Amino acid sequence: MNIQDQLRKKYAQLQGNNSGDNSNDDFLKKFMQLDMGETEVRILPAQDSDRDLFYAETAIHRIQDKNIHCPRKKDEKCPICDLYFKVWDHIKTIGRDNPEAKPFIQFARSIRAGERYYVNAIDRKSGDVKILSVGKGLFTKFMDTIFDEDYGDITDLQEGFDFKITKEMKSTSMGNFPNYDKSKPKPRNTPAGSDAEIREWLDSLHDIHGLVKLKEYDELKTMADSLEETIFPKTAMSPDAAESFDSESSILDDDLGDYM
Repeated sequence: MNIQDQLRKKYAQLQGNNSGDNSNDDFLKKFMQLDMGETEVRILPAQDSDRDLFYAETAIHRIQDKNIHCPRKKDEKCPICDLYFKVWDHIKTIGRDNPEAKPFIQFARSIRAGERYYVNAIDRKSGDVKILSVGKGLFTKFMDTIFDEDYGDITDLQEGFDFKITKEMKSTSMGNFPNYDKSKPKPRNTPAGSDAEIREWLDSLHDIHGLVKLKEYDELKTMADSLEETIFPKTAMSPDAAESFDSESSILDDDLGDYM
């Protein structure tokens, strides 16, 4: 298996579907992958701006290489979040500086839900409408621009702004993560494209709100119970168990990468 195939396999796992069939490949092609450096995009409005937001909001737990949408974003109960808070209550009880707290801290971080936002955007390199999946940091930059009186609604098809996304890697005590601090709108507003292009793009919008599919409570509860057994087993947990949890998997809002 070459590098590209390995990347595609991992990408499929991150979507929670690793069947490797053509339908999955087609699904993955809908998403924009942000390369290192600069990527220019035009964020598109909703098909019906009076009814829908231009973005879809979710939070994702990464469990066993699968993305699990958190029901709390829909004001529903989430057993995985309940477990997360239970683990932190235990950490507070034994003391965060206690060496025995290390595996619990890493476990809690590994199951924490990271905020995620989906928008339809034109990839200026290809001219295609793609689903752009971003974390809280980059999405906040979009919103800051919209409420900046020097810019306004960047999704406006006639008077909006293209956005230049700058992706760099930043080193932290927890590892290396994507950083988008230098991302910003382009200085001049322009029409998104010709009238014909705009019509085509609006007809090509992806159902970003339909991406947020919640699992049944009982299924999530079974998953949470299984996870709980790994961190609160009937027998004492060895300090070496800390190595079994990926402490980098859900630490930052933007560290979920450029996937779902």
